Amino acid sequence: MKSYSPFDVCGRRIQTGDIVRIVGAPDRAELADESVAVFERLIGSYRRVAGFDDYGHVEIELVFRGGPEAGLHWVWLEPHFVKVKQSRAENRCRGR
Repeated sequence: MKSYSPFDVCGRRIQTGDIVRIVGAPDRAELADESVAVFERLIGSYRRVAGFDDYGHVEIELVFRGGPEAGLHWVWLEPHFVKVKQSRAENRCRGR
């Protein structure tokens, strides 16, 4: 399996505890049917980085309070699917 460096879509370093915006997800063909709905709700949202796995995937914990996906979920994303939240003055990258 490929190992990833901890850099977001704009090339900024991602650290545990950072707030990131989810800007993409794997192709639907790569996802299990039950994961598609979770990723659709996740894209565009801001989440805190819980950590990284052994391959450099960004670990996100999320809770959906309603709907068919209700409950606790853990998602691991490639770093190029997230963007570290920055202040407006710092936000020079417009990636996705």
